[in-house]
Amino acid sequence: MLDYLIANARIIDPASSADFHGSVGIKGAKIDGVYSCSQMLPPAVEIIDAQGGILCPGFIDIHAHSENNVSCAEKLLAMGVTTAISGNCGHSTADFRGFFDKYSTGGYPVNQLEQAGHSILRGCVGQCDRKAPASNMQIEKMKSLAAQAFADGACGLSFGLEYSPGASTHEVIEVARTAAEAGRFISIHARINNGNEIECLREALDLAVITGAPVIYSHLVFMHQGQMLKEALRIITEYRNRGADIRVDSGMYTAYATLAGALSFDENIFLNNESMLMCLRAATGKYAGQILDRGKYIEMRTLHPRDSLIYDPGDNTDVFVAYSLPDVMVSTDCTAYPAGQGHPQGAATYPYFLRLLAKEREQFSMLESVNRCTLLPAKAAGLQTKGRIECGMDADLVVLDWEHLREHAAFPGMGDPGAPPSGIRHVFVNGQPAICNEKRREEINSGYCIKR
Repeated sequence: MLDYLIANARIIDPASSADFHGSVGIKGAKIDGVYSCSQMLPPAVEIIDAQGGILCPGFIDIHAHSENNVSCAEKLLAMGVTTAISGNCGHSTADFRGFFDKYSTGGYPVNQLEQAGHSILRGCVGQCDRKAPASNMQIEKMKSLAAQAFADGACGLSFGLEYSPGASTHEVIEVARTAAEAGRFISIHARINNGNEIECLREALDLAVITGAPVIYSHLVFMHQGQMLKEALRIITEYRNRGADIRVDSGMYTAYATLAGALSFDENIFLNNESMLMCLRAATGKYAGQILDRGKYIEMRTLHPRDSLIYDPGDNTDVFVAYSLPDVMVSTDCTAYPAGQGHPQGAATYPYFLRLLAKEREQFSMLESVNRCTLLPAKAAGLQTKGRIECGMDADLVVLDWEHLREHAAFPGMGDPGAPPSGIRHVFVNGQPAICNEKRREEINSGYCIKR
């Protein structure tokens, strides 16, 4: 007998290009059967009527910052995310064994994977000056630590060169080789170098050519705008056509958030450009929700550098251009924020993507929209049993109420950045119903840490 039967659903499975009405059976943590409307359905302990809703694999967030943070994971779960890949932008745990042991058998809202962060490795070998290169001895130590992280279960290697601008190209390549040797992917948040965006892009993409490892280029629509975005798409396509294994992720906002003390908010840029300063909004802290003036900007930079700022250019149309590149994966860049503060992307990205690009603009078919949220990131992360609806696969599943699907999170000062969406009717994580009829079952925490 099945544990659960999700009946009367429109099943969307990119792996098999399936789009049909039917039912899915769950036994234990696995999918036990996929049935068409003409088949006799087996008995189940509990039958869930999908009421014609869309049943698809659970969403896989290829770019998150949710490491062992339950509040962040809860926001992801509310959007239909069942697996999150963290350790991005060069920032990860330094204790991989401890990280994986904490939720090795469950107890977390979603599944999670972790990368080894280059910036963290730098700190572990004593190079704490983000503007200075590592020595050859430090590079060798980083390579050893990265290899150990992979042995402990890290799924990839991440770079955040905006946050470690002193890292030399030699350093980056040498550390990246350890990922290739271990059969892991590389994700990279490229350098910020005004006037040399394309040079920074090529440095990132060259890692795939030099090392042979798959490279995920992070934050496409954050890193490039306007004509530079179109040029970036051309160059990425050029590398792909040459055989480089290049994957790309992008969020749904041109407005980006990072620490107030980050180099991307440098005084030489913002104090000399009043129009750019007027695009800065405090995401957290005493001024959360406020547009900054010069005094508040300087105060946050100097006295509150760990608080977050949002730079919002006000025009979100570059998102449509970014997703015109084939196989761009949806990502949230979610991170933990105090209640009522932060960026809405961690609570809104997936329903926003589906509502705007699939439902309203019809930029993608339903099958392709689900593909960018499920199968593509599953393949990029090397997850063989997720992102698919077939017998024996993990029962990570989402039922969407397409008519009522909508995000409600908004920028601070304009609404609640953590407001949950509507239309995410049911979410199963490893065969357990974590969300039923849009209500969180708080006793269900069936996600666990996945080692590679």
